Amino acid sequence: MLYDTTVYVDILQGRFPVILEPMLRAADAWHSSVAENELVAACALLNPAHANTRDAVKQIIAMIDRMPQHRLISPDREIWRDAGILTGTIARLQRVPKSDRRRILNDALIFATARKHGHTVLTRNIVDFDFLHQLDASGRVMFYRI
Repeated sequence: MLYDTTVYVDILQGRFPVILEPMLRAADAWHSSVAENELVAACALLNPAHANTRDAVKQIIAMIDRMPQHRLISPDREIWRDAGILTGTIARLQRVPKSDRRRILNDALIFATARKHGHTVLTRNIVDFDFLHQLDASGRVMFYRI
């Protein structure tokens, strides 16, 4: 199981479905450097003047630090190429504005990484990952709702 960024966000915000928590503990968990990057970017996007920002950043960094390095997968050249093709195809077919293409690229990178390594993506992001799966049914995705 390769976690999409939505899994970490939902866990941090206490929104991950309680009924699925045993699955998380039992699953062979893998992590993506793309999701790690999205989490770190969120730290920089938070308003430093907000009272909860410091605690939120600490929680995000603690979550990243708990990711075992031997379970962290980074996209290679082949994955980047495949993700670029998937992103461009979705952008064209769905008429996605340029401002949203980076988000789709990140999802495509996670999807292509999981596919290459034989993992299933766990995500709440039904819209983007469903499109990715429709374009490439050889990838596996498991969806959940909150």
